[in-house]
Amino acid sequence: MKTKIILAFFSLFLLVSVFFVGCSEDEQFKNVTVTAVEKLYEPENEKYTVLQPSGSMYFEWAKAYAEDNSIVYYEVLFDTQNGDFSDPIYIVTSDNKGLANGATITHKTLNDIAAKAGIELAEEGILKWTVRSNRGINFEEAIESRTITVIRLNSINDLEGADLFIAGEGSEEGQMVKPTEEVGVYQIYTSLVADKPYYFYSELGGKQRTFVVNEDQVSFKETYSTPEGSSVSESGVYRITLDFESASAKLEKINSLEIYVCWTQAREEFTYVGGGIWELLNYNVQLTSTSWGFDERYKFIFDVDGQEEHWGQGDPFYDPRPNMDREGYFDLVEVGSGQWDRPFKFPNELCDGADLDRFFTDIEVSMTAEGNYTHEFSNIHE
Repeated sequence: MKTKIILAFFSLFLLVSVFFVGCSEDEQFKNVTVTAVEKLYEPENEKYTVLQPSGSMYFEWAKAYAEDNSIVYYEVLFDTQNGDFSDPIYIVTSDNKGLANGATITHKTLNDIAAKAGIELAEEGILKWTVRSNRGINFEEAIESRTITVIRLNSINDLEGADLFIAGEGSEEGQMVKPTEEVGVYQIYTSLVADKPYYFYSELGGKQRTFVVNEDQVSFKETYSTPEGSSVSESGVYRITLDFESASAKLEKINSLEIYVCWTQAREEFTYVGGGIWELLNYNVQLTSTSWGFDERYKFIFDVDGQEEHWGQGDPFYDPRPNMDREGYFDLVEVGSGQWDRPFKFPNELCDGADLDRFFTDIEVSMTAEGNYTHEFSNIHE
């Protein structure tokens, strides 16, 4: 029994000893001093560059050395033209996870850095850069620094797959903005309150980006401070389109949405209920008697800034008349403004050739980021 106790005590002693030796070695590693980088090689001082969407720039410098002749880590520091790197606006780890004495930095990243430095889209400005060598808690700034002159892209860096949302006191906080089929273009149907701020944001890997529509209402920018937001002069429902490739914005006021019965041209207006959704409750489907039986065609009309915009079928599929479960049939796309341009047909569940006004239903039109623009019928009754 005594032998077991002695062995257990000895094992514990060894474990504690290893732990403290490990801590000591780790502390020694962290406290190793390094030399400063003595020479910057690339790019040359005052290099002039017009940034391109797919371009990159290589930064290279002389090696630094650790006190124990082991590895050294490097970072490229960026600051404004008159900055002193005490609070750099951007830090880039060198290639090979910080071990290389060089860094390949994309023009998109440089565009982002230029924006943080206050250089406007498509404008020329100067960035200052240097290198910092380190081993854990010990850092040494390079002996020299250089500048590069850049002309910013006339676009905003893409979201890299992140979702985009609207926020602010004047908005429907947290509503998602829909990525369209066109690369870099996003769209939202939403309500805005007059003279109250709204802005957009995205989050990816813990990094939040913020975007604000400019006063001209036709462009937008990325902002790196707490956003003041934009505002509209008139409360209402708006369609907002943001194009990251051109940094352009388009705000259109949706004055109304109506269902349009093609044969009779009868209309009935929807109510906007929020989140890009309109509702028309207890709508009486009124079919039109014809020589072949009845006509059941309809589509939708938005009033956008005082102009009619017709929405109907994406892929015309007129016969046979659909059931409500026909996949994709009720999805909406903008169509021509002619009376018969690509309308829908009321589904079988809403049609009775012997009683043309028999059915009532609730209709929902959904213009949201959660799926295709579409509409659906519910609560069907007589």
